[in-house]
Amino acid sequence: MSCRMFPWLLLALSICAHPGTGVSPAVFPTVPPRHMDSVVDILDALESPARGGSPGTAAALGRGLGACSTPGCRAVLGEPLETPKRPPALTPGQWQLLTKLLHHDPATPELGAVLAPDGSTVALGPLLAGIEAGLRSGGFGQPLPTLNPPADPLLAVTITEALGTSFLLAQGGDNNITALGPSGCWDDVENPQNYTLRGPPSPVPDPVAIGAMDGAVLGARLAQGPLPVAELLRDYYGTGNGSEAGRPPSSYRRRDFGALAGQARLEKEVAAVLELLRTLSPTSELLRDVGTQEVAAVAHRASREFSERYVECPAIMPRCLWGARPYRGTPAPLQPPLGSVFLHHTLEPSRPCWTFSACARAMRDMQRFHQDTRGWDDIGYSEEQPQPGSLGWMEAGEVGQQSRWTPAQSGWTQVQQMLV
Repeated sequence: MSCRMFPWLLLALSICAHPGTGVSPAVFPTVPPRHMDSVVDILDALESPARGGSPGTAAALGRGLGACSTPGCRAVLGEPLETPKRPPALTPGQWQLLTKLLHHDPATPELGAVLAPDGSTVALGPLLAGIEAGLRSGGFGQPLPTLNPPADPLLAVTITEALGTSFLLAQGGDNNITALGPSGCWDDVENPQNYTLRGPPSPVPDPVAIGAMDGAVLGARLAQGPLPVAELLRDYYGTGNGSEAGRPPSSYRRRDFGALAGQARLEKEVAAVLELLRTLSPTSELLRDVGTQEVAAVAHRASREFSERYVECPAIMPRCLWGARPYRGTPAPLQPPLGSVFLHHTLEPSRPCWTFSACARAMRDMQRFHQDTRGWDDIGYSEEQPQPGSLGWMEAGEVGQQSRWTPAQSGWTQVQQMLV
């Protein structure tokens, strides 16, 4: 077949060159997966002293790409000087990933998230904003401004502005507007490329809340003295780094954030940042008819609901994150009040799992055994804790639904329903 017969094919696919033109197939950069490991590799390259880098290089670059685009954040960290170009230290694929994560529409916050080794999904924007605020509070780089009205700069750039604005918008809208959540699912936990929220987004979906908590915790650490950011993130999200029983420090984020910003302090700082937003454009218009008592009520509700959801309650990873198979047949909804609740220790896996990939693999193995060997509709649990005090809870069977099995089929010690 001659290329001359189909000139449109040449134009669309670039698979056949006209004589003498030298046209070659298009070459696209290899984009790393949306995993925290990819981010750490990028930060390693940016911070390399041999390439003129420093601990503040990545944070300043992130702000230039859009990690700090809200009025309150820019009041704290300042306006970016210019739109950055790709640093020579980064490959085209790394640069494409970084710009995609940080330069996106606020209406689609899921595009700015990466999968962490502990199984959590982390928004990169509030994480980097907290890191920059921490570095500058610790004396690295330009000092942070004194805010008037006063507000905690670290909490402002990570969580309190987003939290206050979200609840203020929800209060002024209809009853269908949500102020927190939802969670979401990755297309492939081994090679994450696309993340999809499980419902209508709020301004603070789960990845933003998690990124904000991590940004606040790590920013507070950096305020005590600068560290290479890549090293800090590798230690925080990695495993086997000397923490309790091999747990990554990120699995303690709820405890550590609660110690840093308990509900009372969070309420105070949400109210403070809303008063700051009165003085800034365009949020001054949003707060024009909102009185002091209404601000206090918004701050109280925001801090209470955030603390209940993200600090006091354990993390629950949805079925889609550990790669669950579909339920077989038609599930039967549970009807409260329940006659009994069983807490059961699994026989397998016998070894504890301390990484998300290992725990997800164990969940898939249990579901495969229950469905293929036992012949049940689904895994015989509603919720599963892979290891006491480890990575949180796994959402096992469909929530609120009974998987078809009987204790007589399995033996009392093998599998029993665990309803939480």
